[in-house]
Amino acid sequence: MRFDRMFWQWIFGAFFLVWIIFSAPKLIYLQDLFNIIGIFLLFVGILGRLYATLYIGGMKNSGSDGNSFISDGIYSVCRNPLYFFSFVGLLGILFLKGQLILVILGATLFLLVYRFTILGEEKFLSDKFGDSYKEFLKNTPRFFPNFSRFKYSERLEIRPFFLHKEAKRAFVWLFAALFIYVISILQNLGFLPILITIY
Repeated sequence: MRFDRMFWQWIFGAFFLVWIIFSAPKLIYLQDLFNIIGIFLLFVGILGRLYATLYIGGMKNSGSDGNSFISDGIYSVCRNPLYFFSFVGLLGILFLKGQLILVILGATLFLLVYRFTILGEEKFLSDKFGDSYKEFLKNTPRFFPNFSRFKYSERLEIRPFFLHKEAKRAFVWLFAALFIYVISILQNLGFLPILITIY
């Protein structure tokens, strides 16, 4: 049975949406620190995804020549940089709510869901590319980057459609951050009920 990442993203997304709307942080005195961390991580996530898209845009399973996989640039330090930077961006958004439990739970569920996704993709690519991809698996970290391994080719083929698509996605991330701020304002003004306060 194929693991459906999008199904679980929608399930967990709905759960976190309710959490964010009806809860408030207990650690109010740390909110400024959480905001700084959150904004920093959010922009690292957005910029990282844009950079990874320069290398992978539309060529994930076939490479630039139709018969290879991408293994240079950011893909030389991490096999799944798009997922890694999504993780960083998600942590940034969750930090903006000011609840450590939300950050920990969100990180745990993300890593769990994407572990199954990544394992499925690795099997597909191993079957497709054989020994060369298995060597890549052996030498390149799966998720957390090792920047000492960075290498890049002399030329890079950029596909603007995918870069523009990723830039549009960045606005969704920014909207999510704005949404959390608006929820906090509405709670502070008494327009939204606070059902629970959480660390």
